[in-house]
Amino acid sequence: MTAQDDERYRVLKRTHQQLHRDWKRKKAPCIVCAQCEGKDRDHLPPKVILPAAIRTQDTEFFTFPVCKQCNNSSSDEDFLFSVLLSLRLKQESILQNREPTDPDLLALDRQMQMHLQDSEKGSHRADLLRPFMGTDPRTGRDAIDLDHLPVSQTLTKIVKSIYWLHTGGDILQRHRPGWWIRTDIDTSKEHFIAKHLKTTHADLNWGDRFIARYTVGHPDNGVGGMISSSLHFYTRRNIGEGMSWLVIGSPSLISVDGRSLYEMSRAIWGSPTIEP
Repeated sequence: MTAQDDERYRVLKRTHQQLHRDWKRKKAPCIVCAQCEGKDRDHLPPKVILPAAIRTQDTEFFTFPVCKQCNNSSSDEDFLFSVLLSLRLKQESILQNREPTDPDLLALDRQMQMHLQDSEKGSHRADLLRPFMGTDPRTGRDAIDLDHLPVSQTLTKIVKSIYWLHTGGDILQRHRPGWWIRTDIDTSKEHFIAKHLKTTHADLNWGDRFIARYTVGHPDNGVGGMISSSLHFYTRRNIGEGMSWLVIGSPSLISVDGRSLYEMSRAIWGSPTIEP
């Protein structure tokens, strides 16, 4: 991280701390559902994405206010998301029937095993995975259908928290956004590099393990509820590595020249993953 990046992060951290204090004082709503009071705290990024074994005393999480219901409901999908990262990123090791040598992937793998063996929640987590269990035709062994593990809730809550932080407290859900979620993004494509990576902000990152790049539409500019974000996990800052998603939120309640931004986004990206 450069000195300039470090300063931007310190400014963002101060902004976050003040925003969170004001939110608590005002008893403001959950930034995920925008309905119930945001009494609980969730983390950016979700803690399960950064296993305790690879954190240091300097690892800091941003927190954002959520209601108890949203907090509880998202924890299950966060677990499934961590399973997806663990298994997809170490597929070569799985095929060779060995532990990964990369310390990050080993930490993800051991965290998954620990979660499944937990005396209190292990059975519940195993039940979450059961609908996705099958047989790998290549090996004949039990396997998880990674392509159908649910990830939308985890991805959209991350993007909602980024939007809340960078707009000084605007709640994206109040704009009734539609969502476009593109999986397995090839970040090495020239178009993606030129049109997204080189034109977005990236002041939120946790080493090489989680990096968010984004452009946020600010309410003061008449484009509240708009965000284009790519979320990158364990890429080592190399294009084409790790796992990446492109997540776009477009408001259905904001119009430009008499046409909603949602309809304009639909014309560009096609049918949304999640309707408003």
